[in-house]
Amino acid sequence: MDRNALNLKHLRYFAEIARRGSVTAASRALHLAPQTLSAQLRVFEESVGQPMFERVGRRLVLTPQGATTLDYANAIFALGDELSSVLQGRARPRQQVLRVGVMDSVPKLLTLHVLQPLVDRHRSDLELNCEEAPQAELLGRIATGELDMMLADAPVPANLTRGLHGMEVAASGMSFVAARQLANRLAAKFPDSLDDAPFIAGSAPGSLIGQALEAWFSRHRLRPRIAGHVDDSALLKGFAQAGLGVIAVPTSIESEVLDRYQLRVVGRTDEVKQTLFLVRPRGRRMHPLVAELEARFA
Repeated sequence: MDRNALNLKHLRYFAEIARRGSVTAASRALHLAPQTLSAQLRVFEESVGQPMFERVGRRLVLTPQGATTLDYANAIFALGDELSSVLQGRARPRQQVLRVGVMDSVPKLLTLHVLQPLVDRHRSDLELNCEEAPQAELLGRIATGELDMMLADAPVPANLTRGLHGMEVAASGMSFVAARQLANRLAAKFPDSLDDAPFIAGSAPGSLIGQALEAWFSRHRLRPRIAGHVDDSALLKGFAQAGLGVIAVPTSIESEVLDRYQLRVVGRTDEVKQTLFLVRPRGRRMHPLVAELEARFA
């Protein structure tokens, strides 16, 4: 046992003395001899290296360290009582916190599409913390335990597979959508109509989906006119709604995009896939909600 580990029995004795204001009163409540309780208090103070009380007349007054310790003790024992009630079926468990990192290149509606069933099932007891960042930052935070999982549009890098596990949770073809007037003009002769049509790129050229779209345009001998590069997926759809150009979105979220932004379909292809991966640490106990997600997509 760690010699520096906190002895909860000693902590409870200390807390009882602090609440009662004297060793004598606490000893009666705990059914211990005052001499025994005083000895246990000395052991506790020696183990933490701090005096818990100072004597003022006949009264024991908490030192600043003692007051801090009592605050923690009250929280610890309240949590223990709560756990006991939960395990005995007399209370509901407290909220589960799920910390999710999302790559900044993943469409927000696709993230919602994957997490929505979990939210629906655990709405009353879930605290969902989502953070968006580049892949390298999120991989580092996964490795250090700051995140329970991440959603990425690229697989785990080969040099990190010993410490991280990734599984595919979504794969979708791509839909090309635009504002009504532009979509009506381009839909009839898709995909040829995309040649010299205004196109808003939503992913960096070096990203997997960006490379896949470039390769698809090349195979079909299409050279869209780049009307803009917009990293933020919500802003991308907003510019499409304003008529700036055509955008590509995963077909799996096409209906939500059309409804929310009043866009129309120009055409679809299954030759380009938007893939989403769930990434979690290996070698640590899996968060139960991450395990539930994995089971759903297995």
